[in-house]
Amino acid sequence: MGTCDKKGNKDAAKEKGTGKCDETKKDCPNAPKLVSLTVKKYATQTHVTGAKNWATIKRSSDDVIVEATTSPNNSADEWSQINWSGDSGSPVSGKASQRKISRSDSKKLHVEAELGGVKDHVDIWVLWASVTNKTSGTTPANAVQFAARYDATENLGAKSYNGGKEAVGKVVPYAKITPAGVHAVVKSGWEFKRERMSHDWSDGAKDSPGNGTSDYWNTAWVDDTSHASFQKLTPDTDDKIYDRDAPNIAAFGTNDAETYNNFRQWVEWNAGDADTGGKCSDKAGWYWQGRWKKSASSQVELKDVGTGSITLPTDSHYHP
Repeated sequence: MGTCDKKGNKDAAKEKGTGKCDETKKDCPNAPKLVSLTVKKYATQTHVTGAKNWATIKRSSDDVIVEATTSPNNSADEWSQINWSGDSGSPVSGKASQRKISRSDSKKLHVEAELGGVKDHVDIWVLWASVTNKTSGTTPANAVQFAARYDATENLGAKSYNGGKEAVGKVVPYAKITPAGVHAVVKSGWEFKRERMSHDWSDGAKDSPGNGTSDYWNTAWVDDTSHASFQKLTPDTDDKIYDRDAPNIAAFGTNDAETYNNFRQWVEWNAGDADTGGKCSDKAGWYWQGRWKKSASSQVELKDVGTGSITLPTDSHYHP
């Protein structure tokens, strides 16, 4: 090892009977020092802004592993001297250079380490989202607007248009992402997903029975995710992202048409990485149902949209 004292005098060090400098003192070149702090596993910098920022989705298992590198030897003796602070978690068995940090709650975690007067830190953003299906009021300003489509307003809910011959259920699902301020750090990687289960009839016959995306008499959930042009997936300053949908009812080339639908929405982040990403919200349901009868004076006889779910009928209303 080294043979200096704090003045660099080798002879003075030898006179102390040590033959080397006191490595517990910061001014000795051989004193242990922190080199860097990084995340080893279960958080990522993909889709993340800022050299010290990392992100992961909320999960009750697979704690985030943070690892320190030290010098001159990067050894267990040096690691045992590290001062951990902030959201420092707990030790990793057999890995004195590492700490495990729970990601069971959505929050910003600040982990610090210090050794030999050198400090470093990482910030871990544990992501989650709460989905709201907005079926009343007006379209939020930061969502994709309806503009001239359907009834040519931004009023949400069940609306008739085209002289009362058609109706639509106008819905804006949105997700509030936590922790607060995430919009400035995790700007991409977000997806808004939707599934549908429908029981539709055309003149009393099941309308395209099956479980493909173009089938409308289903016995299982089918993908119904919106086209990208109807979504805003970069979080705004309120940490929100937005979807939009508008199922409708009209003649569709038949005498009598019926549609009954349950939908469920959720959010995913960095879905291609099973360690750090995937589904990061609960599923939130909404429904739409409508009936159109050719022989009626008011052809739209039912238009109804709301949150939650309905019991999908097993028989046609018009042709039981």
